[in-house]
Amino acid sequence: MKTIKLMVIFFLLSCYSSVFAGEEIKITIGEWSPFISKELPHYGIVPHIISEIFNEAGVNVQYGFFPWARSSYLVKEGEWHASAIWGKTEERKKNFYFSDLVYTGETVLFYHKDHPIVWTGNLRDLKGLRIGLSLGAAKSNILKEAEKKGFITYDIGGDKVMTFFKLLEKRFDAIDNNKAVGLHVIQTRLSSEQRTKIGYTKPHELWDYNLIFSKKLKENEKFLEIFNRELDKMKKSGRFDEMWQAFYRGEYNP
Repeated sequence: MKTIKLMVIFFLLSCYSSVFAGEEIKITIGEWSPFISKELPHYGIVPHIISEIFNEAGVNVQYGFFPWARSSYLVKEGEWHASAIWGKTEERKKNFYFSDLVYTGETVLFYHKDHPIVWTGNLRDLKGLRIGLSLGAAKSNILKEAEKKGFITYDIGGDKVMTFFKLLEKRFDAIDNNKAVGLHVIQTRLSSEQRTKIGYTKPHELWDYNLIFSKKLKENEKFLEIFNRELDKMKKSGRFDEMWQAFYRGEYNP
C-alpha cells in the first residue's frame, strides 16, 4: 500500500511539473539598450533572464519586437501573453498581472563637468536648471514636483543619443535618464574626449521593473506562478546576481 501511495504522489508531481513542459509563452519586447535589443547577445540581459527562468520549467519563449505602445496593447488585448519590462502603475494594474521584481533602475542627472550638479535630496538643488529629455521619455516624480514649483524647465526632443550631444553643446544643464542607459550611450556613442566632459549625480529615484501578463488569458495565472517561483530559485541560487554582474562587466555588449 505504501508503495502504491508513493507511486501516486510521484505521478501527481510529475504531472504538475510537466503541465507546461513543451508549452510556449509569447512575450513582446522593444528596443531599450543596453537591456533589450536585437543587436545584443540573447537579445540582452532581460530576455536572457526571462528565457532561463521559463526554460528551467520546460516552457519555450517566443519574443516579438514591437514599438513599446504596441507591445503593451498586444498584451492588454490578450494577443500575446506577456511583455518585458514595465514599471507598476495603478492604470496598468487594471489590465495586467505583475511579476516579482526583475530589475531596479537608478535615475540620475547627467551634467557637463563645466557646470557640475550636486544632488543632496533637496529640490532646491535643481532650481534654475533646464533639463533635457528625449522624445517619449517619462519624467521622474522628483522632477515633476520640481517642475510644478517652477524650479526647472524642460527641453524635449530628439533621441537619447542626440540629447547627449546637446548636453555637450551646453544647450541645457542636465539630462534626466536611467544611469545604465546613459552610461551605455556615453560608452558606445561618444568619443573618449567627449566622455571625459560628462558626469552624473547620485540617484534621485529608483524605478522597479517587472514582467507584465495579460489578464485576458487564463493560462497566464499559471505562467505568472511559474515565473515567480523560478525567479525566486534563481535569486536564491545566486544565478540572478551573477547575470547582472556579467551585465555590468559589459558581457552583454554587442
